[in-house]
Amino acid sequence: MIKQYCMFIKNFLVHLFILFLLLGCVQTNRLSQPETFNSKKTYQQIAQKKFGDKVDFKLNSDGNYALCKKIIPEPKLNPNQPIEFFVYDIKKEEIIYENKIANAKISWHNNTQLLITKQKGYITGPTDTGKWTYVFDLQSKKKITPNKLK
Repeated sequence: MIKQYCMFIKNFLVHLFILFLLLGCVQTNRLSQPETFNSKKTYQQIAQKKFGDKVDFKLNSDGNYALCKKIIPEPKLNPNQPIEFFVYDIKKEEIIYENKIANAKISWHNNTQLLITKQKGYITGPTDTGKWTYVFDLQSKKKITPNKLK
């Protein structure tokens, strides 16, 4: 009877080992399968990985580009706090521009340009608002000053 019990335990352990071996192989095969459409990263997922859960998304008027900005929590507001952001090309599925700018507000100027308004450190006179605005062209990757916009 002890011999039968030992055989039963031995068979059980062998079957258990084979089961673990097979399950381990199934998981490995599942990981090596090609990437499906649903598993591709979206700009929302990329932004959350870079910036955490506090992210603001703004699409341009065509819906081709997404402006993703990190939202700064209220208690950490600092006039010199850099605003982290990136622009994602939805059709090409890639980040086309990324930057950190201190004392700035970033918004869409048109379909391919960002309007960036910075707060200067010193106000020089009564007519000076302390604001400095320029446009960043995403296609040429160049700043356009207000004088060149006219």
